[in-house]
Amino acid sequence: MKEVGYEQIATVLETWDAARFGSKDFDNEFGMVALERLFELQPRAKKVFGYDQGEDIGKSHATVHATAFAGLFDSVFQMLGPDLEFIEDILRQVGRRHKSMGVSPSFFPYMGQALVHAVEKYLGKSLTAEQRIAWEEVYDSISNEIVKNILQ
Repeated sequence: MKEVGYEQIATVLETWDAARFGSKDFDNEFGMVALERLFELQPRAKKVFGYDQGEDIGKSHATVHATAFAGLFDSVFQMLGPDLEFIEDILRQVGRRHKSMGVSPSFFPYMGQALVHAVEKYLGKSLTAEQRIAWEEVYDSISNEIVKNILQ
């Protein structure tokens, strides 16, 4: 996994906590904001969630995944640091799971944009350009590890 600097990690954790503690149902709300943005940016991603089987099925899958999405990032962010071996094992498992669900590696850049969009929605104008860059760098490092395992 590509190492990310301490400053970027600290910035992401600080802004994540600021966003997280502003909502009672953060995981679901944040995850849905990110997924809705993903579907706007890459409509083909809806198929992974079952939208091709009907709107109700898609919404049901998306709701479950929204909570899991935010929870995954919360867990991963708490593990970021100098010892990357443990987090790499977790991301390998995430990659395998995404592969089994038919997630295309091409969706990950869109998911990164959707993630930053959701952070911006929660933090508003208080998210600085420097913080945005830190989010992009940390997400790229995480997603590259997941994608590497999807492609294996």
